[in-house]
Amino acid sequence: MHSVRPIFFGLSIGLMLLAGGLHWTAWAEITKAPFMLVSYGLLFCGCLGAWSCFPDGLRMVWKIVLIVGVSLLVRIGMTGVPVSDDVYRYLWEGKIVAAGESPYRYPADHPGYADYRDAYWEGVNHKDKLTAYPPFAELVFAAISSLFYTPWAFKVFFTIVDLCVIGVLIAMLKQYAMDIRNVLFYALNPLTLFAFAGEAHFDVLLIFAMLLSIWLAEQGRFVWAWFWLGVAIQIKIVAIVLLPLYLWRCQWQKGWIILIPLVIPSLFFVSTLPGFFQGVWHFGGLNTFNGPVHGPIVYMLDGDVFLATLLVIAMLGLLVVWAVWAIRPLTKAAHVSVGALVLLLPVVHYWYILWALPFVVLFPGVSWLVLSLTSGAYFVSVFSVEQGGEWMLPVWAMWFMWLPFLLFFAFELRIVLLRLFRRDSVWKKPETLAVVVPVLNEENRIKSCLIALQAMQSSPNEIIVCDGGSTDRTMSVAETMGAHVIASEPGRGIQIGAGVAQVSSDVVLIVHADCRCDESVSQQIMAVLGKNPDAVGGAVGQRFEASNAKLMIIEMLNDLRAALSGSSFGDQGQFFRVAALEKIGGYPACPLMEDVELSLRMKRAGRVVFIGSGIKNSARQWGRDFSRRVCLILKLVLLFHWNRLLRRDVTRTLYAKYYNR
Repeated sequence: MHSVRPIFFGLSIGLMLLAGGLHWTAWAEITKAPFMLVSYGLLFCGCLGAWSCFPDGLRMVWKIVLIVGVSLLVRIGMTGVPVSDDVYRYLWEGKIVAAGESPYRYPADHPGYADYRDAYWEGVNHKDKLTAYPPFAELVFAAISSLFYTPWAFKVFFTIVDLCVIGVLIAMLKQYAMDIRNVLFYALNPLTLFAFAGEAHFDVLLIFAMLLSIWLAEQGRFVWAWFWLGVAIQIKIVAIVLLPLYLWRCQWQKGWIILIPLVIPSLFFVSTLPGFFQGVWHFGGLNTFNGPVHGPIVYMLDGDVFLATLLVIAMLGLLVVWAVWAIRPLTKAAHVSVGALVLLLPVVHYWYILWALPFVVLFPGVSWLVLSLTSGAYFVSVFSVEQGGEWMLPVWAMWFMWLPFLLFFAFELRIVLLRLFRRDSVWKKPETLAVVVPVLNEENRIKSCLIALQAMQSSPNEIIVCDGGSTDRTMSVAETMGAHVIASEPGRGIQIGAGVAQVSSDVVLIVHADCRCDESVSQQIMAVLGKNPDAVGGAVGQRFEASNAKLMIIEMLNDLRAALSGSSFGDQGQFFRVAALEKIGGYPACPLMEDVELSLRMKRAGRVVFIGSGIKNSARQWGRDFSRRVCLILKLVLLFHWNRLLRRDVTRTLYAKYYNR
């Protein structure tokens, strides 16, 4: 384990505890809005820091213990955030349900409920409207309110359920053989912490039921998958967006199971149930607030909310149908369906974004993480309340919240457009692995590199060393070690291309001569490709042999780029399915920037995955002129991307600049 990583990880968690601790101070009551904004920003920095600096070398069980432990610790710190006024509705409606009343009969301010008014009733918002919470949710509220009639009961219960969500996400990551630390994108996200441990919104129940249902469906346990989908709909009706996907993928003949959780809780309120649908329509169908698509449509239609709502419903229907048809993995199709729902809703409060956020754990991307940062602008609304006015979110805050996300989202969507909305390819489970090692005068390092490759738990079927004209003993050492050695023109990409042309295996792993693979690398690659048939390749992840703060920053940036954008460098251990790459032009045999071009081609072919770590490489190139080298790499990458857009091949020119030739 690197000595620097645990220190940085501890500092990140400490930053998050500091952010939570702000809400326990007396100043937080006086200046609530600034404290919430500062706390939110600190939490986001801590979240990214904890993910980037997660300690290496831990066994799986200790990784889980560490993740759950810090998640609980940070949530305890965040309980100092005042609850949302929605909690007062949970409490009060739970009270009247426990007393035998129906919340669907009258609005909260109706004289028929006068005997039940109390201090919590005073805090209920929208007293003039019927509730929009489904029957099962109301029964949960009643159970909690009957046991402990205090907002803290909901805060504690929802925090426990939130930890269960983390447990389901960990199980899903293990099922797909993916990097378990990805769960921190949800577990330590400021959106999650504010919404559940802080303000105690009940949407965590929806997230838990949806994820559990999807996980069960992926395991082929369709009876329980249908049951938990019904529970999710009974918690919040928006979960119905998954119904078309389940009808197509989850044995529709077993769909009758969904009626059990849908019907039984409804029987308690059967005579007043029409009031529930009326409440849903009033809250969701006749209002407009902060919808990134619905809002602009309302503006273009001169304020016609009803027509705008019909249009977004039609758009959602088309997107869901496309997701069901085109996206093969059920979890990924669910991600697209729920994400489309959030973006097309007429009303979007910040905690609604959390319906889609758990999927970022499984399918990391820049756009949704950016949205989880900019959503902190939602708390600007607290300023108006502090000044004695009504609750409101300024238009500029909505722009700040959505515009960065939409720009990144549009950039990510270009991949879908490049694929012309075609269906996902499903690749067969790989059986064989080849390792290609480009070398040039590496007699001092090639032996240790090959020893590490041969010591892997699942030995590679082929090891091909591609020499670019070495003048030392590199080739003879490699031949002595039993590798297949071929000669090539100099230039790393050209050498690798020559090696790939000799491969007969299903998968290729590219390893530089100054790198050493952990013994589990080959097993991890074959597992992640075998369990994710839509994945075409990705990167292993690297750590430097040396350990210091500067190198740690490089590791962090490399990990974030590879995990969130799918773009990796060659020393991170790029791997790919040979059949997938052949469909888009094969390996890019260019002298430099072959790794960047390979990343772009892989993303065009399908989904790219990131294992997390497993390769240790030399820091010899970072020993001197650290800042100058960083600037040089950034400059070359930007020049490559710019010229690629212009369809100009400048890789030989960049090669000359990089090697001063």
